[in-house]
Amino acid sequence: MNKEKKQELEASLGNLYEMNKIIVKDHEPELTEGNLNSKKQIIIDYIQKCKNNYYMLLCNERKDYTVFRWSDLKSSLAPMCIANILVDECLKNRGSIHGIDLTQEKDAVEIWLVIDDDAYVYYFFPYDAAVIEV
Repeated sequence: MNKEKKQELEASLGNLYEMNKIIVKDHEPELTEGNLNSKKQIIIDYIQKCKNNYYMLLCNERKDYTVFRWSDLKSSLAPMCIANILVDECLKNRGSIHGIDLTQEKDAVEIWLVIDDDAYVYYFFPYDAAVIEV
């Protein structure tokens, strides 16, 4: 890809993200407790599919990186506990939650938060490959 095409692609991606931020902030309501419970199921299903020990919650724009280590994923209650901790203790403490869905590629959970009147996207994804245990 030549330099000009790459710059055009980067500009359109940047514009798409900025547009999504405005849409979320101005037009997407905060999720209610009832909606959050159904959205937690998306996280539970995702964790059950991935079966990793490490996950990351990442917002690159805010330089906000949180690594989660789950010591007992064999427990049938672990995915539900993980989802509850992620939503109730981690996300709600950061801002108001306006969206939780799988990414188009289904390789992460995309989470939109509004913090101090600005929207930010967070991603929750498996992180086992990035951790080296010795």
